[in-house]
Amino acid sequence: MPEVLKRFCLLWVLLAQTGCGAVMVPAAMAVTPDTVAIPPVAVARARMPEGPIPALLKLPGGPGPHPAVIVLHGCGGRGLSQLDWAWRLNQWGYAVLIPDSMTPRGVKTVCAPENQPRVTARDRVGDVGSAVAWLRTRSDIDPARIAVLGQSHGGSTAVLATQRAYEGFGLSAAIDYYGPCREPEHHGAVPLLVLAGEADDWGHPAARCRAYQTSLTPGRTMEVHTYPGVYHGFENARLHRTMHTGHILDHDHPAAEDSFVRVHDFLNRWVKR
Repeated sequence: MPEVLKRFCLLWVLLAQTGCGAVMVPAAMAVTPDTVAIPPVAVARARMPEGPIPALLKLPGGPGPHPAVIVLHGCGGRGLSQLDWAWRLNQWGYAVLIPDSMTPRGVKTVCAPENQPRVTARDRVGDVGSAVAWLRTRSDIDPARIAVLGQSHGGSTAVLATQRAYEGFGLSAAIDYYGPCREPEHHGAVPLLVLAGEADDWGHPAARCRAYQTSLTPGRTMEVHTYPGVYHGFENARLHRTMHTGHILDHDHPAAEDSFVRVHDFLNRWVKR
């Protein structure tokens, strides 16, 4: 088991034993997600690793087949925030697959501007296609109900995965947390939800995604919700206000809670129906 997961699971067990004041402890997350390997498939314009893509799979309780959400990490690689999402989505009845886009490409982080070409949001669309293909081999996953949710760098990938060139993925929905929206002229029919802070200057996702939405042809389903005075990473409760590569990152509890309600509703409308 990777050391970060050992520490995570131990933390939740300790919290569950001590109560930790008023903290609500998701005891189910004391169970380590399954480590799986996703065979890479060829996807247009994506540079794929030669070997398998490591991923974590966490299934909800109850019998399948389950709807599924592919959760994409940010530029810093996979971490505890994606496991928080796994717990949350499991509670809503969704299976969760968390690919690690960095390790099989020999990279730890691409947050610094000079490192960003090493693994691009477009490369990671290939990881989405590979994840969808792998999920559809499983009897416990509903092949017709698969969505993608990305944070930051992964959010930009989620937007790109809605393009017409990738309609073969058959995604039911895409959710972008504060990743800049690009290339609206290529947008397809996948319903897209964007959540961003208006004070977020890391790619200016609020302004760019509103402009993207305005550029879409009528009939395309896209919802954009922005939060005044809110910064990058706002839905991550593990964040305390900090600077990273010149940008403010800060958790905002009211915005986070509002966004969770919107994500839950969006998934239920387009995926779980």
